[in-house]
Amino acid sequence: MTGVLSCGGVGLTADGAMAWPGDPHGSFGACGTKAFDVVAGTPSGARAAALDSAGRVLIAGWADDHGLVMRLDGGELDSTFGTAGRTRVKLTGTTRYEAVAPTVVGGVIAAGRRTGSDGVDSTVLRLRPNGTLDPTFNGDGKLSFNVSGDDAASAVVAVTDGGILVGGDAAGGGYVSSYTNGGAPDSTWAGDGRRAGLPMNIRGLARRADGAVYVGGSTTASPADWRIMRLNPDGSTDDTFGGANGLTVDVGGDDAVTAVVLQPDGALVATGFGNGAAGHGQTVVRRYLANGSVDPAFTPFREAFGVSDIPVAITRQSDGGIVVAGNSKVGGDNDIVMIRLRDDGVPDDGFGIDGATVMDAGARSVVAGVVAPDGGALAVGTVRRSGRDVVGTFRLQADTSTAKPPAQGVVVDAFGGIHGWSAGCITKPSGFVGAPYWLGWDIVRGIAILPGNRGLVVDGYGGAHAFTFGDAASSTRPVIRGTPYWLGWDIVRGVAVVPEGTGGYELDGFGGVHPFSIGSGPKPPLLTGTPYWLGQDRARGIALMPDGGGGYIVDATGRIYRFGGAPAPNAGGPSWPGQDIVRGIALAPDGSGGWLVDRSGGVHPFGTGGDVAPANPVGGPYWLGWDIVRGVAVLP
Repeated sequence: MTGVLSCGGVGLTADGAMAWPGDPHGSFGACGTKAFDVVAGTPSGARAAALDSAGRVLIAGWADDHGLVMRLDGGELDSTFGTAGRTRVKLTGTTRYEAVAPTVVGGVIAAGRRTGSDGVDSTVLRLRPNGTLDPTFNGDGKLSFNVSGDDAASAVVAVTDGGILVGGDAAGGGYVSSYTNGGAPDSTWAGDGRRAGLPMNIRGLARRADGAVYVGGSTTASPADWRIMRLNPDGSTDDTFGGANGLTVDVGGDDAVTAVVLQPDGALVATGFGNGAAGHGQTVVRRYLANGSVDPAFTPFREAFGVSDIPVAITRQSDGGIVVAGNSKVGGDNDIVMIRLRDDGVPDDGFGIDGATVMDAGARSVVAGVVAPDGGALAVGTVRRSGRDVVGTFRLQADTSTAKPPAQGVVVDAFGGIHGWSAGCITKPSGFVGAPYWLGWDIVRGIAILPGNRGLVVDGYGGAHAFTFGDAASSTRPVIRGTPYWLGWDIVRGVAVVPEGTGGYELDGFGGVHPFSIGSGPKPPLLTGTPYWLGQDRARGIALMPDGGGGYIVDATGRIYRFGGAPAPNAGGPSWPGQDIVRGIALAPDGSGGWLVDRSGGVHPFGTGGDVAPANPVGGPYWLGWDIVRGVAVLP
């Protein structure tokens, strides 16, 4: 049986050391995810991000009923900005900022909406470099305006002369307003400073050096289509780019442009979503030339990572690489997706796996903006903490990193106790809710972790018992259907779930693999090529590749048997010939190696397909001389 796993996250630096760009940054927060509780006990969230000229990360969003602007330096709150790195602004009613950009003098502009008893209006804010309100802008640094009906700003651009362009939606269509450095309407733009009634919903702006402005979004009809308009420096429509209503493209079902970024040569890169034949959202990236035609030198990107994919932000690296951040949903779980493309549109196989990283940072974790400081992507959004949303940041390793892929995992003991560990991270999972526990009864035989901070343990008879942890609500506890059951026969030795979390397999002691379903998902297909020892209680664990292409079964001595498209385990891994010592196997989130767990709780790394072994775990339990551990699993 042969097979090759394509791991785009694995590369070689000039000195031959392994590098893992695109994997979560293990020393940043909880395995690449850091929460910022802006005001203790108060919900908050980030909606946009940008880099200033010093490489600091600007974040716009909200905290309770206030608008929020934050600045990070090196991933930490910048104490020289606002109050401990944060500026909260209160307008009448509730304020939410949806866009952010640096000013030419080191300050910050943010735009969004103000919701009060009199309706919803657009609002713009300008801060000085120290995070205080800039009184040279409209007298107090704040500006609210009404276009027509309820309206809200969704995009903002700083102009080199200190002016501001802000775009958004109103009752009569999209609008783009221009303001001078002092906050007055710019009369050189559409006569009175505002181009209103554009035939589209607006989600992104990009301004060329000559003053022309690209406006990205969607048509107002249902189902919507991609739409990009180009406005002349005076605010009039440039109909050489797609015509009087701009460039309109149906990329499949209900679709929309969600973000745009301009290249130095004037070409425009747009990302958005389209729906395939099955109606599932797909991430789409295209590049357009100045005449509105698709750039033939750029390979269009179209990929689905879940059931409903929506990219939300795009940024361009200094080397021409393009980073897209988005959300990918399967059922009640949301995964964070970050994609890096080369300048020609081809996925960068030196980043993540085949140019993409999928982070399961919790069922409620969501991204809304992305930047690429120091060669590593950083996205912002929200994470769930203590039953409420707070500002979340998600950081990936830089291209120069030589750290191995980080991971968080668990071991389960014979009674059902679940114990966390980490490898290359500074935190380990905890807070398991609903897991069964049989004190003094050696009954548990395996554990698996599903997307969305959910999991299950299996007992020796085949019974499957669900639990949750982290931000997952108890109502999301998986429902397992169709598992085999051998009443009174202690025969089960392991369990694994498919990457989507819709089904899995129980492993018996002889090596038999038995599929089951989770929720409304189908039973996965029967596996072929797996080892089988009739009448011998030899199998001890099963693990599936994160791309679904095969997997491994381990026996009691530590010998690993691959099946499907899984690469061969490397020689020299942990092994105890002639001893009944191994109790489970788990794979790293990117499939580059994994870990075996012994009966006392020792977790031992091994490599696959020529990849070096992942990091040694820390923080896990160990019961010297006790045959107490019954399984191991890694968070996806």
